[in-house]
Amino acid sequence: MADAETNLIEGLSEHSQSYWQKAWQRFRRHPFARWAGSFLIILYLLALFADFVAPYPEAKSFRKLQFVEPTKVYYTADGHLSRPYVCKVVRTRNKHTFKLEFKQDCSAHYPIYFIVHGYPYKFLGFIPMDLHLLGGPWLVEEKAQLFLWGTDDFGRDLFSRIWFGARISLTIGILASLVALIIGVIMGAVSGFYAGQKTHLVRGVFHLPTREEWRLSGGAALLRLVSGSELARGFGEARRERQLPLFLLGLLVQYALWGGGIYILWITMQGYMQVSKGLEHVIAQGIFMLLMLYMIWQLLFGRVQIDADDLVMRSTEVLAAIPSLFLLIILSGILAKYDISSSMRFMLVLIILSFVGWGGLARTVRSLVLQLREMDYAQAARALGAKDFRVLFRHIIPGALGYLIVVVSLTIPGYILAESGLSFLGLGIQEPSSSWGLLLSKAQQGGISALRDRQWLFIPGLFIFASILAYNYLGDALRDALDPRAEH
Repeated sequence: MADAETNLIEGLSEHSQSYWQKAWQRFRRHPFARWAGSFLIILYLLALFADFVAPYPEAKSFRKLQFVEPTKVYYTADGHLSRPYVCKVVRTRNKHTFKLEFKQDCSAHYPIYFIVHGYPYKFLGFIPMDLHLLGGPWLVEEKAQLFLWGTDDFGRDLFSRIWFGARISLTIGILASLVALIIGVIMGAVSGFYAGQKTHLVRGVFHLPTREEWRLSGGAALLRLVSGSELARGFGEARRERQLPLFLLGLLVQYALWGGGIYILWITMQGYMQVSKGLEHVIAQGIFMLLMLYMIWQLLFGRVQIDADDLVMRSTEVLAAIPSLFLLIILSGILAKYDISSSMRFMLVLIILSFVGWGGLARTVRSLVLQLREMDYAQAARALGAKDFRVLFRHIIPGALGYLIVVVSLTIPGYILAESGLSFLGLGIQEPSSSWGLLLSKAQQGGISALRDRQWLFIPGLFIFASILAYNYLGDALRDALDPRAEH
């Protein structure tokens, strides 16, 4: 009997695996996913160490060496193997076509060394360094140049700028996805958890007595109107009914709507008053004042209830109706009037992409929460007195964690492509900073002839394609691995 129990325990310890262990085993069955994950890790490491990998600084330019083709690296000298070296690039003008041409002068050889001193930079933004992956003393002295992937229209090394641009293109996908994930999870969780429960779309500061209250209490109702606060009363009710997050969300949405409405009305009134005259001016002024008084009345004494689910879902539908491309074009026109740094423009692009993209995620999270809130463990937690916040984010959201990981992995390439498209159109990252979309836009300057004469300008497009394909492979593998039903 004892031997049987020992064998049973040993068997359980050998074969019992957690959910994440089984998910890792299922993920390892996808060879393309492993390659995609390794490729993305390499890309992010190269972007992180871009200052070390790149021979030149991001803004270093050679104005007389525009659109130079990739530098040829030689491995033999006098018929024997030698250290890799390059030749000097010389600019000449063709006497027949009068076009500028670039030729190599191999009268002197310039050997390529690895882990050498070069242009100074600050690693991670604060550590002074000057080590580079490859180069040589001749590179800093500008006796010759090392353009592994050619140069752009300003004579800047494309190889160096691709790795600097990877920081923007790869980082913005993760950051925008995380911001959209946080907003979408919070809004979707609140929508699904409180579906069917009323919240105040409009809640005034003071409580306005009803006819029944006025008839029964008379002067006491008037005293309550003056001294009682509807906000304090609602706060107390929300605490007792364990709906404090819903109460605060309602207040936030309410004051955002009222503030925006009053501001728009005030700006419209000022503009219309300047162009109207006579009776039309007086009538318009009266209408605007009535609308303003109505908004103020609602702000003080209004009381309108709506289902929390309807409130959030209608908000997502409003966002979905906004054409994001035209919104970004308008924003770009506004930002063009101001001197905004590239880092600030980067943050604005990130915020806009996140703001526009959280609606679809919120709808999906809502459907998951609607299902998970009816599970026995969630109902048991509420019956034991757990607060809504704990039930929601301790018991329900973890049940959707596997799906959320898959969503993020599939959302990141969408944001990478969106940023690349915006930078390609001139709405995203601007010079002298770089991103893959901005670098790819250089290829359109030569028109159709760029396909024949400047093929190296399309290299950033290959990185966009490869990174998006890798994320899609990774997302598909994660979807299969995190599905508990996919045991085989």
